[in-house]
Amino acid sequence: MTEQIATDALVDSITAQAEGRDRPKYLRLADAFIECVVSGTFLPGQRVPTEAELTRTLPVSMGTVQKAMSKLASDGFVVRNRKTGTFINDRLSQVNEVFVYRFKDPASGQIMLPFVRTMAVELDEQQGAWSEVLSVARTVRIDRLVWFDQQPPAFSSIYFKPEHGEQFLGMPLETLHGRSLHRSLIETFNLPSIRMEHKFGCRILSNQACEALMLKPGSYGTVWDITDFTFGDTPFLFQRYQLSPDHPPVEIAESHNH
Repeated sequence: MTEQIATDALVDSITAQAEGRDRPKYLRLADAFIECVVSGTFLPGQRVPTEAELTRTLPVSMGTVQKAMSKLASDGFVVRNRKTGTFINDRLSQVNEVFVYRFKDPASGQIMLPFVRTMAVELDEQQGAWSEVLSVARTVRIDRLVWFDQQPPAFSSIYFKPEHGEQFLGMPLETLHGRSLHRSLIETFNLPSIRMEHKFGCRILSNQACEALMLKPGSYGTVWDITDFTFGDTPFLFQRYQLSPDHPPVEIAESHNH
């Protein structure tokens, strides 16, 4: 897709948002950019027109363009380089699940990636933190057992909005072992994880987790909730890890580096 076609789509998008006059112009322009990224009009690594070019093309001032681009850069949608220009961030380098749960070998210091076994894929109508965060009445839930060699496993439940998770319903479980679900959302819906929020608590583990972790029903452990946010700081994925009492300590250290 040429830069001109992308710019024309941006013009159409900002024009279509004229009804949002109660919002500052720079936010409407930023939203128009986000819409074009989500739709695939602007592609990963694609050069964004300069601020001067955008000012000549769009019905906004240079100051509005500058504020919008600053917000997009701070939110991780674009990367800016003084010499080469501004580019759409490469979504495939965004946070993915191997950086959510990994293990540092105490002997070598090397980062080890986990083994992942899918236990179940279900349409879930239970209400909980996941339904509140995602603002839905039901979700698609994928339960997984995640572990490292010689280490106690963790029980993971990943909750999707129905429109994002229905692609996994009916799939043979073996096709989901070790599969990057974050990558699937990027490739299918253009939804990267821009940031994550983490919450920890000591609670009674679910019956499913106790059974999978071979613990007595009603056992206490660590419950680790993770909310993934995408474009527009919108929550789109909820993960719950349930860890047994003998699980090694967890260190939060997010990185975008592979």
